[in-house]
Amino acid sequence: MAARTRPPLSANRDRAARLLVGGIIGWHAGLVAAIVTGALLGGVLGAVSAMLGAAMTLVYYTVGQGVQVQFADAPPRTLRTASVWSYVVRVTVLGALLWAVIQWPSILALLNTGGLFAGIVLGVLGWLVGLVAMHRRLRIPVFDA
Repeated sequence: MAARTRPPLSANRDRAARLLVGGIIGWHAGLVAAIVTGALLGGVLGAVSAMLGAAMTLVYYTVGQGVQVQFADAPPRTLRTASVWSYVVRVTVLGALLWAVIQWPSILALLNTGGLFAGIVLGVLGWLVGLVAMHRRLRIPVFDA
């Protein structure tokens, strides 16, 4: 049986996928910094809390960038609509997590807030640095002409 071959990605999807990969690579650098910072702030619990915070940023940004990859070839209105709905869903989930922490303070008591904060901030910074670094390497036809 012959192996299935996947058709090549369009230029738009390829660029969006490269940005996704760049963000994930940068996030990993942020994760390492977050774990070290969390461990310095709160030992093992701080490191675990930092990993949780960084994981939340990974999920948030991966879903958003994944929507961009899926709809990269769609008309601009469709892409905008998908992006806005993706944002609404992601923020709603974050709001639900915040609500849960407010309703049940014992959840937050299990975490080191300094480590959690470090994980979120360094996860975001790592993602953005990776995204910008990958964007600098992209060839965008409109700007390269």
